[in-house]
Amino acid sequence: MRKLSVLEKHGFNGLNRWPGNTQLESAEAVSDYFMHGYAPPEPLITKNTKITAFGSCFAGNVSRYLLKKGYQVNAHSWDHNQSDLIRIDEIMVHTPALLAQFEWAFNNKPLGSVFIGSAEEKAQTYHSLEACKQIIKETDFFIITLGLTEAWYDKESEQYLWKFVPNRRLDPTRFESRFVSFSENLENLRRIYNLIKSNVPCAKVLFTLSPIPLLGSYHGKSVVAANTASKATLRAVLHEFLSQKEHADALYFPSYELVNDYIESPWKEDNRHITPDTVETIMSIFDEYYLSAND
Repeated sequence: MRKLSVLEKHGFNGLNRWPGNTQLESAEAVSDYFMHGYAPPEPLITKNTKITAFGSCFAGNVSRYLLKKGYQVNAHSWDHNQSDLIRIDEIMVHTPALLAQFEWAFNNKPLGSVFIGSAEEKAQTYHSLEACKQIIKETDFFIITLGLTEAWYDKESEQYLWKFVPNRRLDPTRFESRFVSFSENLENLRRIYNLIKSNVPCAKVLFTLSPIPLLGSYHGKSVVAANTASKATLRAVLHEFLSQKEHADALYFPSYELVNDYIESPWKEDNRHITPDTVETIMSIFDEYYLSAND
C-alpha cells in the first residue's frame, strides 16, 4: 500500500496548500492563492455602472484608477482629509462611522450632533448634504473598505463619533477611545448590507480590508500589536459575514492579502502607504476580475 504524503494524510491537496516562493512566482499565483473562492464568475462592472468607494486613501487609489479607465466613479477627486462622508479620514474608517452614513442616507437618521465645548461640529463635504445622499442612493456598485477598530465614543450621547475630531479637543471625561468588538462590527456590517440591499436591490456590495496599518493607537500599548488586533478582528468579521447564506451576494476583494503576502516591497519609506507600483498591481488584478470593457 502506498504511503500517504503529509498533505494527503491531512486532507489537503492542490490549492489548499500554502504557497512557497516558487508558487508565488507562477503565472497562476493570483488566481490559485488569492482570488480562488472570491472571484466573481464574470466581470460585474461596466462603463455604465455607478461606483462609489467608501474609505480613505485606499478608496482614493481605487477611485482614481477607475476614473482613468473611463468608469463612472463618485468622489474620485475628494481629499479624504477634507470630507466626513464617503471619502473619510483614515482614523474614521470603522464600521460605526460607515453605518452612520448609510443610516443617514437611506433612513434619514440624523448623523448626531458632535459638540466640542459649546460649539457644534459641522460635516465637511464637497457638495451639499443632499447631494451626498443622492450619490449614495444612486450607486450601483459599493466598494466598502474597512480600516480599523479603534473609535471615539461619546458617553453622554451614547454613540460613536462619525466625524474626525482631534483628540486634543475631546473632553476625556465625556469621550473615550474604544475597541469596536467582533460582535459590534459583525452587526454593523449586517445593517450596512441590509440597508443597501433594501434600498438598492440590484446593487453589488464589495468589501475590502485596507492594508494600510494604523497611524497610531490610543490604547497605551504597542501600535504594531494594536494594528494586528485591529486587522485580525476585521478580517475575522468579514470571514464570518461572508460565510452566512443571507449575505451570498456580498463580495470580497483580497487587497489586504495581496499587499502582505504577494507583492514584494509594497511600502513607501513611511512603511504605511503603498507605492504607486503596488497600487497599479492591485488594481490590474481588480481590473482582470471585475471590470468589463462592454457598455
